[in-house]
Amino acid sequence: MFTLLFASAFAGDFMDVWVTTALQDANLRAGPEAGSPRLNFVTRGTSTFFETYETRFTDDVSQSYLVLYRKDEGFHPNVFTEAAMVLRFEPYVDPNDSSPNVRTRDDGSYVRVGWRVGGDENHTISFTGYAMDANRFRLGYSYDLTWGGRDIFAFDPRAAPGVRLQWQKDSAYVFAGAKTALGDYTDPTTFVNYEEAYWGALVGGGTEITKYAKVEVGAGSFQQGQLLNVKDVTSPLYAAPINAIGACAQVSFRTSEDLKWASSNELKLYRNAPEFVRDSYISHRETAGVGVIVQAEGNYLAHNLLDFDNPGNSIVETAFAGDVQTVVGFGTTEIGADFVYKDLQYVLFNVPGLTSGYSMPESYDVTPQVYGRLRASHHFPKPRLTPQIGVGLMQPATYGDPENGYFVVRDETDRSHVPSGQAPAALLSGVAGLQWDISKSMVVVGEVLYTVDNNVSDFVASEEGGAGTYAPALDTWRNQIGMNLMVRARF
Repeated sequence: MFTLLFASAFAGDFMDVWVTTALQDANLRAGPEAGSPRLNFVTRGTSTFFETYETRFTDDVSQSYLVLYRKDEGFHPNVFTEAAMVLRFEPYVDPNDSSPNVRTRDDGSYVRVGWRVGGDENHTISFTGYAMDANRFRLGYSYDLTWGGRDIFAFDPRAAPGVRLQWQKDSAYVFAGAKTALGDYTDPTTFVNYEEAYWGALVGGGTEITKYAKVEVGAGSFQQGQLLNVKDVTSPLYAAPINAIGACAQVSFRTSEDLKWASSNELKLYRNAPEFVRDSYISHRETAGVGVIVQAEGNYLAHNLLDFDNPGNSIVETAFAGDVQTVVGFGTTEIGADFVYKDLQYVLFNVPGLTSGYSMPESYDVTPQVYGRLRASHHFPKPRLTPQIGVGLMQPATYGDPENGYFVVRDETDRSHVPSGQAPAALLSGVAGLQWDISKSMVVVGEVLYTVDNNVSDFVASEEGGAGTYAPALDTWRNQIGMNLMVRARF
């Protein structure tokens, strides 16, 4: 997809508005019996597994942000203030009655007070308070690998606000912050439930060593929840706290300043002010000569869980994830090659554990999620056409054993049984598309997608009343061909 950058409008306006009309089908080879409605204008989210690595959303959404923004000079020298009410509006179709509805939620409203050290615009100390939701304040760098958001708490927090104190001089920065959420707490002595505050602490920093190299690090500690699945409530482990810690680091290198450092917009503050106004939302990067950018990160997490193999004890379970992202640019051509690794414990860290509060059994065969992806695009300025292609090969995260079968874990909430008697298989996915820019705010995109996933199974009940088995799904379910035809505006 083309690069979508944050842009801003005048104070009081809606900004970052997406409106999309799309004709889509996730699987042209199968019908409703496979959970795939025929070609329609309602479906959204038809994409390959690697297309939303840096964002929460697929690019076929219709949504907008109302950002009421104010920036002022302070009454004291070199002091400035910023504040924004950030609301996200997302129209959707209610599957229960097919009536259009709108979800409205806070997406990072904040207040910010800053001080220019010595009057230098590039040397500041600032305090940011996230009024309702500090989910944009996270650790890690590629959005798919980030951690420490509202989902790190073992319960569903109604709100998870926080604060951040940061020193910054030119490209160098250091920050420290905290966030809290309110959740149920069980007293291990009286067994009474009441509401308790759970805390998280985040620190980090980074700097450009030169214009062509950058290093960043971070660390955090979170009170995730409690160990409540203890079989004996008289055990000292009953209602014990689950404490999580972690660290992250990223090293970046580039040969050309035309290639900007990759940074997810999901981690940035929204600003709605004239100095941030862009003339166009459509941006095609052009590199003079040949440029290369490489960014590599690693994340290490740990928390205390119940030992699955000895539930009377607790164990510290660790998790790791990392990636290497590369882009080669020359003119208006870009080629990217990326490698991503997430072990199963990392995928399930927010549950927390395999099941709530339990570590991974030692007897299970466990594989991490490992995948590589290649992508290429070229922009033709005169006809304003951009063909693009991408392909990814993934070994999914799995657990299980030959006797009881294996499960594929796509994310912390999506697990499925591999066909009985079959080992987990690699997943191949690809997409080819063409984008036509028709104005500063509107494009037409056509895509064809292909995915082969031999882990898809169909449950077969036993005629003798036994446990049943999982048979390989039909070929039309395992080999999917999808399509998107979208008219998309952003303004």
